[in-house]
Amino acid sequence: MPAARTRYLVVLAITVALLLAGCSSDTEGPPPSSSSSAAPSATSSPSTTSTTLSAKAELLAAYKRSWDVYADALRRLDASRLPTAFDGSALRAVQSEVAAQKARRQPVRIDVEHDPKVLLVTATDGVVADEGVNHSVVLDPATGMPAEPDPNEPFRERRSFKLLDRTWKVVEVIEETGS
Repeated sequence: MPAARTRYLVVLAITVALLLAGCSSDTEGPPPSSSSSAAPSATSSPSTTSTTLSAKAELLAAYKRSWDVYADALRRLDASRLPTAFDGSALRAVQSEVAAQKARRQPVRIDVEHDPKVLLVTATDGVVADEGVNHSVVLDPATGMPAEPDPNEPFRERRSFKLLDRTWKVVEVIEETGS
């Protein structure tokens, strides 16, 4: 019994020492590379490892980028950048949406309040759920002014991501209805 307790204390001491060494900011060393998984995060939780925080942060950044690329495509009626953020059926769906708006000559201003949450992140897959408010409107192509009132409607969706060529891309969008 004393040997088991001694082993436990040694393992605990080593673990604490490694954690403290990893958290120390007094030592100087080369800056982390851009591919480092310990990227700084705006928020942290003491019960989550930095690797998990980094993966979540990367996925949330990809989620935001997918909205930015989508909004740009609908505003300019140009689907050329969509493959940088979307793939598979999600890419085909947003390309179709942009093509339909382009055929109508109706740009859209995407304006959405987001509250995204990472539901899953692995080495190759991720899921982000979002509940927010949609303020997106069709624009008058001549003036660039809204051609319809702000819908001010709540929305819920989940976006599935795949890590493809070291880039997170949306592969499926599930719009949720009901309360």
